[in-house]
Amino acid sequence: MKLDKFIFSNQPKYRICRHVALWVAFSAYFLVVNFFPKTEEDLWLSKTYINAIQKMIYIPISFFSVYISIYIMVPHLLLPGKYFSYILSFLLLSAFNICLALLFTRLLVYFTNDIPKEVYIFQSLIYGLGMGMASSGIASIIKMYKVDYLEQKENEILQQQMINTELQMIKSSFHPHFLSNSLSSISEFIRNNSKQSPSIILKLSDILSYILYENQEERVSLEQEMLMVKEYLDLEKIFYGNKIIVDIQEEGDFNGKFIAPLTLLTLVQNCCEQFLISIQQKLTIDITVASGTKHFIFHLSCNGYYENLHGPAEQNTGFSQALRRIQITYANQHEIDIHTENRLFHMTLIIDQLALENNYTVPHKENFIYESA
Repeated sequence: MKLDKFIFSNQPKYRICRHVALWVAFSAYFLVVNFFPKTEEDLWLSKTYINAIQKMIYIPISFFSVYISIYIMVPHLLLPGKYFSYILSFLLLSAFNICLALLFTRLLVYFTNDIPKEVYIFQSLIYGLGMGMASSGIASIIKMYKVDYLEQKENEILQQQMINTELQMIKSSFHPHFLSNSLSSISEFIRNNSKQSPSIILKLSDILSYILYENQEERVSLEQEMLMVKEYLDLEKIFYGNKIIVDIQEEGDFNGKFIAPLTLLTLVQNCCEQFLISIQQKLTIDITVASGTKHFIFHLSCNGYYENLHGPAEQNTGFSQALRRIQITYANQHEIDIHTENRLFHMTLIIDQLALENNYTVPHKENFIYESA
């Protein structure tokens, strides 16, 4: 039996076990509190134990107070902010508990004749107002804390669901222009009977297969991701010829390192897509990938940055979505620096090495909303 389900679940088996455990513990506490041996000899007298057991007649007062509080007063008066009505009901419950304690005291006197008259009223106040309302107050505090905790958990789950939905939308945003441009270029190569046509089709097939199938995985090997980046840039070089110059440098050991699929490929693709919109010079793309002991570093620089009549061109939607995906996937485990210098675009992505290890799992919320009980 999981502790969280035992505490929060509203399933009958957990609910019954929870309430039984509560009252068993309360009864044990009540018995210990009422065990008052006056002398050492009283420890060996059965009367001492009988008196403690007899006083358990007051337990129904606490039982009644607790359930009136957690099922009526707290959810219908205190939580909705009806404070005057709550105070009034609290006072009425206190008065009712005192009357109930007086009744139980009279029953106890009737059957035992062992309660002095001078403590008759005092004992009724102790067990009616003291124990009864104290248990009611503690139960109300626990109930309020539980309601607040459940609302917080539900909000976290809803936020996680929104993030997951956003992530799925972002993951499907690759290749809007790339695919159409590729098909158009392949058609042109085929019409010209180019010998490159088969290799181009195979490269495009590998990339699309990676996008459609590996994109469904949580992580892929870093080597595979970099291979797709190279395949994509090879295609762009074929399509644009000598207008694109690509330089890729790799440092460190990528073996045993894993990354969310399309993390790097989407950055490169959207970056190229933006800078190939109106290319009037050779586009030089420099990529440096380094895997160290503490961090994985991906640096991308490009001279295709251009300015329009209204100033610097803004990032396209796809590039912004790619950055957002990194923010979601590697929250608090990455750094991104983007700037332009001398009309050169620079982007540096740093990911904690632990987030790329084989035993790393992407954090997720348990998709279960507990019912308040």
